[in-house]
Amino acid sequence: MTTALQLYSLQEIDLALDEIDLQKNKAEHELETGVASDRLVSALEAEKESLEKVRSQHREEQVNSETQRERSAELDRLLYGGEVTSPRDLESLEREAANARSLSQNRETRLLELSLQAEEHRNKCDQFEKQLSDLKSRWESRSSQLAESISTWSTERKSLADQRNNLASTFEPIAVQRYEVLRKAKSGTAVAKVFRGLCQGCQMSLPTQLQQRVRGGRQAVHCSSCGRMLCLG
Repeated sequence: MTTALQLYSLQEIDLALDEIDLQKNKAEHELETGVASDRLVSALEAEKESLEKVRSQHREEQVNSETQRERSAELDRLLYGGEVTSPRDLESLEREAANARSLSQNRETRLLELSLQAEEHRNKCDQFEKQLSDLKSRWESRSSQLAESISTWSTERKSLADQRNNLASTFEPIAVQRYEVLRKAKSGTAVAKVFRGLCQGCQMSLPTQLQQRVRGGRQAVHCSSCGRMLCLG
């Protein structure tokens, strides 16, 4: 006769196998999904696009600024070169030269603003690239650890599975079958110990008569509350 205590020993191996499977599956899923870098990659691409846009604006502004400087220099040459002598023409030229100088200063200011913006975007790009590099380095270490753990768990699982099969082969097949059905129905715990009159599976108090039957150990006894097989703790 296969006793509940014997099946409890089988259950301890099964629970250890369940835990290995849980940890192994989690590790394999993490290894398969890889490092979560999508947010950083998107942020880096956005900064690169912004940087290129600012650089394009800066190049365009440089051309316009150079043209404006040449225009301002030409007006100043005409104004102070003595070629224009008419007071009315000089007055008009002065206004035009002043306006050209103002426009030139505005373009210089805009160039500075664009340079500062470009520097800010470059700094952010550098930050994101460093974060990605650090993340990649950490992931390389983590993936190596995961692969090693998976290998270890696989070895442990094979050893435990062999122990489990050898132990189960010494029990009555019908008892093992009933145990497996109950274990599936009870979230992995088919057999519970009795301690101080309580079923350790559901923590409910057991009737005295039921406790006596468990102590007798002559027949399969099930908890009156949760239905698990009972054995002495």
